[in-house]
Amino acid sequence: MRVVTILFVLPLLSMAAVEAAAVEGCVVPAGVTATRPDPDGVPTRVTVGVYLIDLRKLNDSEQSFEADFILILIWKDPRLGGLDAESSLVGCEVELADIWDPHAVILNDRNLVGQFEAPVRIEEDGVVHYAQRFQGELTTPLDLRDYPFDSQELRLELVAAGFSPEEVEFVTSPEVGGRSENLTIADWSVGGERDIVTEPLFLAPQKRYLPRIVYRITVIRNRGYFVIKVLIPLSLIVCMSWAVFWINPRYLPAQVGVSTSAVLTLIAFQFSLGYLLPRVSYLTRADRFVMGSAVLVFLAFGEALLTASLADRDKDELAHRIDARSRFIFPLAFVVVVFVSFVI
Repeated sequence: MRVVTILFVLPLLSMAAVEAAAVEGCVVPAGVTATRPDPDGVPTRVTVGVYLIDLRKLNDSEQSFEADFILILIWKDPRLGGLDAESSLVGCEVELADIWDPHAVILNDRNLVGQFEAPVRIEEDGVVHYAQRFQGELTTPLDLRDYPFDSQELRLELVAAGFSPEEVEFVTSPEVGGRSENLTIADWSVGGERDIVTEPLFLAPQKRYLPRIVYRITVIRNRGYFVIKVLIPLSLIVCMSWAVFWINPRYLPAQVGVSTSAVLTLIAFQFSLGYLLPRVSYLTRADRFVMGSAVLVFLAFGEALLTASLADRDKDELAHRIDARSRFIFPLAFVVVVFVSFVI
């Protein structure tokens, strides 16, 4: 995986630590902010890079994630290079509002905060380096139907507001961007490759296109937590409800005691699951498993009442036959529930 060039990152981090002293004579020429560097020529090429420092949290129900990253924009404005030493801005660190910029806007920004005070530096030949470190929350559409065995695509969408694709062109470079190897997000594994797509964004109300670049990174949910906290305990509760099939149907108090214990345990467990399962309008794989398990527990309770009623009417042979068959039918039904929930 490619990483931001060390010679480029270190100066950026130093800018975040302290406000650099202004270069003497850094006066931006008049009119630079009003027009593009080449208004009558080809689109202004803006190289975009994202260096992911950290991922801290992914919120399923709110469809958002918290990130710490550096956004890098590089373009060339010969007007800032100057024709002589007196008018040159090479080496200057200025505010973005003082020069022309592509008006890059992060579309899925929910609560991002910039950290650098002077994010723009002018290099040789008027090459502009913009770098801003953002920390905060971004939105991203999540499809949780495969929860908890799902993988998600986290997105960062950047557009050039106020410009058309004929005016500003977003490009990428393998030397700009990357990610840290040590991410603190606990319950997800981050994929090794980034997916970068440059495609215009169509604004239907205005009937126009905006230049857009989309950074996508795949994360895979760690399944061990769900297996330990949900799958195994819930399976044990279901198995506990099958104990009634081995109890004599005439021992109604014992059968009812085991069945009600399983039902009450299941209800209490479902309340605790409310903090784990995502709150979405459609059924996830976990929802199917929980619902199927609940149906089996209540059916076992119903079977216990049925056999007890038959035994009370001196139909012991039929009651025992139902119990004997249930010992095979219910485990098979549970296998079907698992298969439907996590395989199909």
